[in-house]
Amino acid sequence: MQNIGVSWVAATMSASPLMIALIPVAASFPALVCSYPAGVISDYTDRRKWLIYLQLFLFVALAILSVLTQIHLLNITVLIVFSFIVGLGSAFSVPVWQAITPEIVSADNMKEAIALNGVNFNLARAVGPALGGVLLVYGGIQSIFLFNAVSFLALVVGLYNWHNVRMAVKPQPFKSAFTEGLKAVSRSANFKSLLLRTVSFTCFVSVIFAILPHLSKYEWHQSSKAYTGLWVSLGIGALTGSLFYKNVTTFFLSYKVVWGSCTLVGLSMIILSQINSVLIIDILMFIIGIGWIWATSTLNILAQLYSPKELKGRFLATNVTVFQGSLALSGAFWGYLSLKTGSIAVLTVSGVAMVLFSAILVFFPMEEPSSEPAAWVACSAPILLPEQKSA
Repeated sequence: MQNIGVSWVAATMSASPLMIALIPVAASFPALVCSYPAGVISDYTDRRKWLIYLQLFLFVALAILSVLTQIHLLNITVLIVFSFIVGLGSAFSVPVWQAITPEIVSADNMKEAIALNGVNFNLARAVGPALGGVLLVYGGIQSIFLFNAVSFLALVVGLYNWHNVRMAVKPQPFKSAFTEGLKAVSRSANFKSLLLRTVSFTCFVSVIFAILPHLSKYEWHQSSKAYTGLWVSLGIGALTGSLFYKNVTTFFLSYKVVWGSCTLVGLSMIILSQINSVLIIDILMFIIGIGWIWATSTLNILAQLYSPKELKGRFLATNVTVFQGSLALSGAFWGYLSLKTGSIAVLTVSGVAMVLFSAILVFFPMEEPSSEPAAWVACSAPILLPEQKSA
């Protein structure tokens, strides 16, 4: 809801594709800097208290944003600044949310819980934009800010009533743990190959998040309702893709799933840049949603399987850093390029580049993990799995 509201309001405030692109860039950039330190911190602190503090931080940020909107001080610069602030809170929260999963779900129910989480996330991608569009039309952007702020208070209540088992703090100094994880990642050929594929996907698909508001309003001349429909189509596509993900991974190796997903998304982007039919645009967004969930699910599951159990949090935090950082930096680049050449041309270039680059990587196959404990789970963000018990 927040994403749909902020991106559309930004498009109404500025016709510059660069300024509009800076909204998702500002939201993703903190993850580039903060995800890895947050992953280290999550191993050294009371996760329950840390999450409560972070949710209160996000509540205050959105409450202030709502007040600024009420007194008519909202502009594109304010949106960018507060997108960064909210992204900062999220960057420190995500690794901790991932880390508490084994604390709240038993090992026997872990796969089912992760599957439910993946379906729930993709359902939110479909329902959220629709609800956000309704609130935007009838209550304005301020109603979305208030709704989001209250949602963080609800999380505080839930966390306050959850009594976690505090883990013993490891004696290893923070600096030592920080560098140890980075060195281990640099020595892992499989993980580095995974990160290369992560970049090859995110740096091109980011064009959708960066310039879609500009395309919708200024190239396709759509209303806020039609723009909402684009994100609903993407979300329904992701949800549909998650339902068939098990079948895909049964017949294809992981690196081929990534290649196929990149090709599917890239071709859809190329076609998207050549047509102007509302129906076909929605269908292509649906297809992009399928490719998105197949690629991100495969990359995140491989990140789990390639991560040594002693350093799992730091390996996964590295994956989040590369994923979100690539989205942020490439999104800024696509926004700047759109300013010079136009959004349609940039969409074409990114689609062609994704197809070609993924085709090159298919000739450098990755080592397939020996087991896939979560191969049937479609998820859009890395989730910590419990350590497998020995027989």
